Amino acid sequence: MESNSDEKDLIGEGTVVRDRKWGGQFTGTVVRREGDHVFVAWHNSFVEDELTVNEVEVWPDAPQALREWRGGVGIWNPQEQSMSVEPVPPQEPSL
Repeated sequence: MESNSDEKDLIGEGTVVRDRKWGGQFTGTVVRREGDHVFVAWHNSFVEDELTVNEVEVWPDAPQALREWRGGVGIWNPQEQSMSVEPVPPQEPSL
């Protein structure tokens, strides 16, 4: 997808994006935008990065499960001796 000002205007909280910085191999959901900076919660990871809108592109046909992603938490399973990444549970609105 070509970078243009219209696409940059579409990128906001909840937008699913692909990286441009690393060749499009990573996808994530924007959890916050401040000016030209976006904070991306990478899918199937508990890592969040700050990038510029020029370093990501909109993924318009992303699966619904990824559209709902707002970050991950690492879960240790002692029986299987393995780690998995699970979505952060939705936050309840504060009063």
